[in-house]
Amino acid sequence: MRVDFEGPNGRHVTTGEVDPRERLIDVCDAYRAPVEFSCRSGTCGTCRVEVLEGADLLHPPVPDELETLAAFDAPTTHRLACRARFRGLDGHLRLRWAGDDP
Repeated sequence: MRVDFEGPNGRHVTTGEVDPRERLIDVCDAYRAPVEFSCRSGTCGTCRVEVLEGADLLHPPVPDELETLAAFDAPTTHRLACRARFRGLDGHLRLRWAGDDP
């Protein structure tokens, strides 16, 4: 599976070839993705990412992730990198950090 990370300006920053059983938080750490983390437990919203492509490669968000996203009035394309888990499928995921969105 390939994961591409874009910066806030839309420019490509880094790409990782990952095992589709890895957690997104681990991929972000391994490839030094431009995603900031704070609590790492899904309550602060710092690690919000916008899924630009490949949303079907992630498990649907669980209720506590949805609650945090709702607190930010985040669109359905946003996920928490610390909570998102891959479904084990091969494909291409393209993300952009959304934590600094107004």
